[in-house]
Amino acid sequence: MNRKLIITAIILAITTFTATKVKSQMKSLDPIDTTSCDAGWLWEISGNGLTQKSYLFGTCHWGICSYTYEDVFGFRGVDGALSNVKAIYFETDLTVSKRLAAKEISIAEFLGCNNDTLESDLMPDGVNYESLFDSIAQYQEVHQFLTQKMGDAEYWKKTPIYWFHHLSGYNLAKGYYGVQAVEGVLSTEAVKRDIEIGQLEDLKQHAQWLSRPHTRRQPLDIPLKTQATMLYIAIHHNEDNQMIEPLKIIAMAYLENDTCCMHNVLESQRKKSTLNKEVLHTSAMNKAWLPVIVQNIAQRPCMIAVGARHLLGSNSLIAMLRKKGYTVESVKNK
Repeated sequence: MNRKLIITAIILAITTFTATKVKSQMKSLDPIDTTSCDAGWLWEISGNGLTQKSYLFGTCHWGICSYTYEDVFGFRGVDGALSNVKAIYFETDLTVSKRLAAKEISIAEFLGCNNDTLESDLMPDGVNYESLFDSIAQYQEVHQFLTQKMGDAEYWKKTPIYWFHHLSGYNLAKGYYGVQAVEGVLSTEAVKRDIEIGQLEDLKQHAQWLSRPHTRRQPLDIPLKTQATMLYIAIHHNEDNQMIEPLKIIAMAYLENDTCCMHNVLESQRKKSTLNKEVLHTSAMNKAWLPVIVQNIAQRPCMIAVGARHLLGSNSLIAMLRKKGYTVESVKNK
């Protein structure tokens, strides 16, 4: 029992913080970029030679709650903005949710688990998973989870800590099942209005961003048997949805159109763990998308609908477009 308690403590130290801590920290944190604070999710892009206005719209796609037409089009200006554009661009292929549900692709494939392996992720020769667990029952539970839910029959080639670090991605990916993301609401309405739907990058590129091998912490000093127990406990935590409380707070802030709250939650995460690298990761995505956005808004009025995080901070798409000479204004505050 003591061993289990120690391992659980390790898991809690490595994984995300609780909702109670987040709420208390939110009160004391100041947003870094006040230009995007309390300004809502819809932004108007003009100037720099554009003949028609385009729009940035922050979405929420973490699979925590289903969004309705009333939720999305309740934000000021969204209906009018969508009526004025010829195309809407999302981060990547929206059919991924249907493909996951139909099992055309596995969650492991979606998360890029075959493309992000480091040498330190590989299991040592002569060591098998079954020998790492206290009982055959524990091993069978982990085996079933990794083969059936993660969809990787060759999971045993990688260490338990590798899969431990992908469990947060699993939580996000499984949210696609039966959950209506903001992107789903927008795409359904775009089809009705005969608006072209595009993507800023293909699914393979998006999977590479999600896997983020350069941001994964590798606690190499943790013995394999301890890693296995950590994985077993974490799988049960995931099944009980005990590791996604911060995402629920983010979803709440999103529905309230509260950019300050979301910024502060994300900033509190950044200060607690390795999310300084997460900020760099988001910034890198923004830089990769920027040429695609500039090219398309020059051709016709577009709505660029991406995760709300990409609209926050000093390296946001808002800041990058302004540096390019565009005027980017909050519709909420106009």
